[in-house]
Amino acid sequence: SLCESMKLPIEARFYAVELFNIFVNRYAQKYSKRRDKMMAFSTKSTLYILVAIQISSKMSSHYRAISQRSIITTLSRLKKQSVPVTKRDIIEAEIEILTTVDYSLAIVHPLELVDLLLFFIQDHFQSSCETLGSLKETCLSVLEMVYLRQSQILTSYYGSLEKARCDHVMVAVAVICVAVFIVDSSLNEEISNFLSAKCGVDREEVLRMSVDIVDHINGQSGSEL
Repeated sequence: SLCESMKLPIEARFYAVELFNIFVNRYAQKYSKRRDKMMAFSTKSTLYILVAIQISSKMSSHYRAISQRSIITTLSRLKKQSVPVTKRDIIEAEIEILTTVDYSLAIVHPLELVDLLLFFIQDHFQSSCETLGSLKETCLSVLEMVYLRQSQILTSYYGSLEKARCDHVMVAVAVICVAVFIVDSSLNEEISNFLSAKCGVDREEVLRMSVDIVDHINGQSGSEL
């Protein structure tokens, strides 16, 4: 993916996806009836993706932020723009993303919740710490798969991606339950009960989303982000 090729930290990758999703949703709401703006978005979509990644890299570490030159080089390599992109184009795209999301960059993504819930699990199930040692790594793999196929997985459960983005807790709990099942299925029921009670989510709903995730994992495909 682009984030991996640019050596973005894992947290910044998920932030970039959330930021781009929010931008796209608000852009579509604002300009859905303007053909010229929707056509403009189509021609600049890869630029917007790269600028969302650049903003995410700044939020992660200003000293390791992706440069404008890197964006220009990547666009040239991908051959996604019919005309060369200038530094001014990148700045204007950044301003457009920021104004469209109302400069609201305090974005919560499921990885933050996964980390918090894993802390609670480790604290509560101390006797199982050895077994759960590789749980975070497995959670990251599952969460990446969910993001790669989020339009299928989350839409099949919620009916729309917009509803899914308002329920990161359910996504985080389901991701952990799938990961626990992979690492040690004997702990699955106990941990799913614990998380359901801790987060106030229905265990049957968690199970249904977990099944949706597992059903889609084998069909994983690539993603630009």
